[in-house]
Amino acid sequence: MAWEIFTRKVRRSGTPAITFNKLGRISLNKTATATLEKDAVEFVLLLWDADKRQVGVRPIKKKDQRAYRLAYGKKGNGAGFSAKTFMDHIDYDYSESRSTPVRWDDGESMFIAELPTEFIRKNPQQTLLTVEPQVGRRAK
Repeated sequence: MAWEIFTRKVRRSGTPAITFNKLGRISLNKTATATLEKDAVEFVLLLWDADKRQVGVRPIKKKDQRAYRLAYGKKGNGAGFSAKTFMDHIDYDYSESRSTPVRWDDGESMFIAELPTEFIRKNPQQTLLTVEPQVGRRAK
């Protein structure tokens, strides 16, 4: 049998990235996490700019009831937290896991990621509020 070269399925990114997964978790890759680890960050705030479709992840030093607790990977490969309610709030489509670049903004002291339009659901409330007319019933 001839040798064949195995092709890696996962690529390690050298640039900071954020992943929104199908379970409603947000993860930062190893490169982004290094920024948080150096200051031993335990909590982050999530910010949302609907006009620009930007998510902000701001590290904070003290516990805050609005904050998310970071869980660092045991192998030092990133950090993450559960954010399903946030994703629901911004109408994010988390039917599949997706990654997007994230950049550190010194002025805002946070990571900022711009979400592509296709990551946001289109008018989800309209489908929830649609009511079929009832035939044969009189209005009171």
